[in-house]
This record gives sequence, C-alpha cells and structure tokens, in this order.
Amino acid sequence: MKVAHSHTYEKVILTIELAGFAVLLAVLWLDEYLDVPFRFLGAPKTPLRPQEFWFEAITTVLVASAVIAATLWVFRRLRILKSFIQVCAWCRKVNLDDDWISFEQYLQRELDMRSSHGICPTCRANATKRGTDPRPPMAQTTTL
Repeated sequence: MKVAHSHTYEKVILTIELAGFAVLLAVLWLDEYLDVPFRFLGAPKTPLRPQEFWFEAITTVLVASAVIAATLWVFRRLRILKSFIQVCAWCRKVNLDDDWISFEQYLQRELDMRSSHGICPTCRANATKRGTDPRPPMAQTTTL
C-alpha cells in the first residue's frame, strides 16, 4: 500500500487564491457602502448603488470559481504526472528522487512490498525453443 503524500502546496495555493478573492470582495464592499475613495482619498462623493456592488460581487465570485476550478484541474494533472514511474529502458532501474535504484528496491521503499521472481509461460516457451536453460543466470550457477 502506497503511503499517501500530503499536498500541502495545493492547500496553500488555494488558500491564497481564496484570500485574494475575499479581499477583492471586501474592497468592493468598502468602496460601495463606506465610499472609501471619498473618505480617505479626497475623491468626489458617489451615490450608493447596491445593484452595482452585487453585479461586481457576483462577477468576482464567478471569476473566482473559474480560477479555482482551473487550479484544481492543474493539480489533478500534476498528480497524474507525478504518479508515473520513470524506468530506464536499458537496465530497468527506477528513478526515485534522482536516485536510480532497482525495481525491487523501489517496491520495498515506496510500497513496502517484497518481490519474488518467476518466469512467465511465454518466456519459458521461448527459452525452451532456443534450447537455453529457462532459469535466471544466478540460479544456473548455484548448485545445491
């Protein structure tokens, strides 16, 4: 069983996005109901227009929903790409954090599994046709 990796960077990024959109909604509210530009920046007084605030707020929520949905889609794609195991095409070693280890070591480290070796029926048949010993090379030299 693979140990679940925590995706804290995803939570941090989503929190930042949500906080940013919450701040934007707060600024919209402050601009409309407290008239911040008039009170603090010396701008001309503007009349209260709640319809404008709600239009801007709903638009902001829709944009926030689209941005968050796109972010979640990207995270899902990244998880899929991270789930691939990079295997050397020549020696079949596995790349684990820039350390090339045997497949058996990979199973032990990542999945806490031990492996056993055998021969599939196709390889046994091919070895028998060629007239070679179907046992692995180490088993051929070992005598009991």
